[in-house]
Amino acid sequence: MTASGLAAPNRRGEPGRGVPTSSWWGEDLLGRSADDTPWARGASTVTAGRMRTEVAWLRKVYGHQGIGARSTVSLHGTPSFTQLWSVFALWSLGAQVTMLEQRLAREDRAVVHARTRPQFHMTFGGSNRMNRPFTDECEVLVRPLPDGEPAVTDHCLVHLSSGTTGQGKIIGRTPDSLLTEVDRLAALDAMPRPGEQVLILSSWAHSFELIGGVLHGLDRAATLVFPTSLVPERLLLTARDAQVLIGTPRHFELLSAVPGTHVLPELRVAISGGEVLNPSVFARFARRYGVRIGQVYGTTEAGIIATDLAGAHPPPNVGLPVPGVRVRIEDGELEVHLAQSPYLTEAQPWFGGWMSTQDRVVPDPETGVLRLCGRSGDERADRYPEADLLEIERVLRSHRDVDEAVVTGVDAIEAHVSGSPGLDHINLMEWCRRLMGETNTPARCHVVSSLPRTANGKSLRTRGLIRATGFRPAGGGTP
Repeated sequence: MTASGLAAPNRRGEPGRGVPTSSWWGEDLLGRSADDTPWARGASTVTAGRMRTEVAWLRKVYGHQGIGARSTVSLHGTPSFTQLWSVFALWSLGAQVTMLEQRLAREDRAVVHARTRPQFHMTFGGSNRMNRPFTDECEVLVRPLPDGEPAVTDHCLVHLSSGTTGQGKIIGRTPDSLLTEVDRLAALDAMPRPGEQVLILSSWAHSFELIGGVLHGLDRAATLVFPTSLVPERLLLTARDAQVLIGTPRHFELLSAVPGTHVLPELRVAISGGEVLNPSVFARFARRYGVRIGQVYGTTEAGIIATDLAGAHPPPNVGLPVPGVRVRIEDGELEVHLAQSPYLTEAQPWFGGWMSTQDRVVPDPETGVLRLCGRSGDERADRYPEADLLEIERVLRSHRDVDEAVVTGVDAIEAHVSGSPGLDHINLMEWCRRLMGETNTPARCHVVSSLPRTANGKSLRTRGLIRATGFRPAGGGTP
């Protein structure tokens, strides 16, 4: 019996350092690189040897505190080397780790804890550091929770879905599903390569950043780079030596809008995920830095589903399904097949292993490339079946006074937009009719001061959730 009870073989049969080991499912990943190889860089550089030493030490510390196989632990706070070492140490003990978004408010964390019942809660960094994007090392507070319960499933990783169309779901990933995804990523030519520097702009509390960034980096012996500041000019300095950027559309919008002349001479691939990329950001970044933004599309439940890492197909296209991932389209919605239910706490629809992504998708008849048309969820534009909600958003954002737009459908299409102070909903509606005609012009248009977002920065995507935030029109329209 292994320490974790969840051992998995090295899936490609490749040796780690010296003799292959299998004391826990990820040990071979941690052992890929020689001791003196740079593993990650923040304000300082950490070698693979030191990373393994810190993980071994924390394994002993957390073991002495009663954490072991089937223990449930939630993590929250400042992203840091300390936090990543802790994740690896907890996994090596066989614990089930719940990753909480850094910006998740106290009351929201309490709700998650009530639903997941962790036995321990770890906080990284003091309150004065909670808004920092990254710090090398920080203090850790381990707090036992009296009402916690041990894991009853084999999931080693627990995420909370974004909640853009309703309450976030509690989603688990097994060691086998993580290793399978690491293998799929390794088969994609444009993913980070051995020795490359990979700048991860967004939080590894999200699925792709953790698996496609951190775990793939371990697997390929790439060096991870974490920004210590999100001030655009300082971020560009950090990015100058990177061959790969991983971020969200908002990061690439930020980088493409920095004043002055800046170059990223080493940049080979830029990877965006999490939300639909604005076509104008796609074009502006390509003009500015000479690299087309590639996209990864997936869900927290399934991980990566489709990719266009080279940016060959501009948004809202998201690329071709990844080899090994089974997908189908039913009634216009993309479904993905999973070996077992990823849901820990709720009974979710599960028909023969097929899970709906709740995304409306159209495949290109010649290439098979998937194009996103909008969200389904509980709100459907049933009276406008030909409407492409994301295309309407794209047209709205092309208006000179519009900065952001979210379009929802519940019997009728509604637009929620923010922009310059002079933006007027009546003039905007007339402009829409001229460009899109009566059929696709939103029935109502709400001009708001800012669009509400989830804790991880994604735009809310249903009218009910937007209304629940108490938004008020800034320049006209009726909620």
